[in-house]
Amino acid sequence: MRRAVFSLSLAYVILFTWAWIDTLNASMDAAGRGMALGFMTIGLAITALFVIPALIMALNNKALKWAIGLALAPAALLLFAMMSGVV
Repeated sequence: MRRAVFSLSLAYVILFTWAWIDTLNASMDAAGRGMALGFMTIGLAITALFVIPALIMALNNKALKWAIGLALAPAALLLFAMMSGVV
């Protein structure tokens, strides 16, 4: 279960790194790039609010079910936002 938390955390790091590089290399004006980076910063902050406590729990080997739930929460929030038409 610890590996799942670490794997999800690594997946989030890879996803945000890919999005950052893709945003910097995209052919858009400065306002569009700034807006994209702003939304990405908000998403990164929300993800960090869930993933950092999950990593702490996984490192201490405490409440691993809660840690997996916290690590899956950003993906679930994104999925629900996409289903509701917000994103």
